Amino acid sequence: MSEVWRDLVAAALTDPEPDGAAAAARRSLLVQMSRDGQLPNAAARGAVAEALLRGGDLVAVQVAETLALGAMGGWPQARVLAARAFDRKRQLAGQPQKFGTVWTVGARGPELWPVDPATTDSERAKWGLPGLAELRRRRL
Repeated sequence: MSEVWRDLVAAALTDPEPDGAAAAARRSLLVQMSRDGQLPNAAARGAVAEALLRGGDLVAVQVAETLALGAMGGWPQARVLAARAFDRKRQLAGQPQKFGTVWTVGARGPELWPVDPATTDSERAKWGLPGLAELRRRRL
């Protein structure tokens, strides 16, 4: 059972339909595994958080944020992942994102979801993110 999360994460990260029924079922299993304490370390919690960010399930995104915040002591990428989860949660609520990590597909291609103009590049740096201009260039 301890390695099941790896298979679920791998499938989630390669699923071409992140909002489909199979993806939702995977996310549900990953959420339950995280709640049951079945993720062995910070890297596992980070990998599961990454998988939970795919798709439009608010509960899964909230769990991803919690996992990323909890992994910050033992997984270097956790800070960026927590910022991404926070932005995704705001997007799903129809609010401007804080950091600038969420992109959507618009009529003319990828578009940055609206960003709260009060967030500074200094604040982004505290979360391990580059400045907004660089985020726009990279489409992180």
